[in-house]
Amino acid sequence: MTRRGRLLTVLAVTLVGSAIVGPALSRSNGDGGPEVRIGAPGTYDQPGGGIPTAPPLAGDQLPDLAAKTLAGADVTLRGLIGQPLVINIWYSACVPCAKELPEFAKVQKALGDQVRFVGLNVQDGADKAEKFAHDAGVGYEILLTPYKNVIDALEIQTTPSTLFIDATGRIVELHSSQLDAATLRSLISEKLGV
Repeated sequence: MTRRGRLLTVLAVTLVGSAIVGPALSRSNGDGGPEVRIGAPGTYDQPGGGIPTAPPLAGDQLPDLAAKTLAGADVTLRGLIGQPLVINIWYSACVPCAKELPEFAKVQKALGDQVRFVGLNVQDGADKAEKFAHDAGVGYEILLTPYKNVIDALEIQTTPSTLFIDATGRIVELHSSQLDAATLRSLISEKLGV
């Protein structure tokens, strides 16, 4: 068989296989999940449940998530408990994170010691995180942990995300989007009573 003949045979087998397997795959997501239904042109039926954007953490205790200070010392998030706490999850390449850091710095300066602010950087090295935070006017502590740890411990998969935690370590609220100073101040007042 010539090279052209072999190529035509492979093409024919591929087309026949696609005609047989393609429709079956279009009805299932391949992992036993919900069926994807395709209706009339221009319509789409969302599979059941949709995609969760923020896990329901309110009422849960803050987990014992391991992190490091910028100097390399080992700490845990649970070790931060003792006063109202705001933990902002961020990294430098996240544009909304970069926009909200100066807003967090303003609110932290206004509240002083009434609320403990912590920036939890999930991607950058210590030098980059420190410089980026400093350039944004951040004066509160920055901790480092791999994003995988945050996903494993808290199921948070979006940045920026901000946890509001009471003095006993109970998560009161998870906010998963960019915050401005006024909204942040309002949430702290409403959720933490400060």
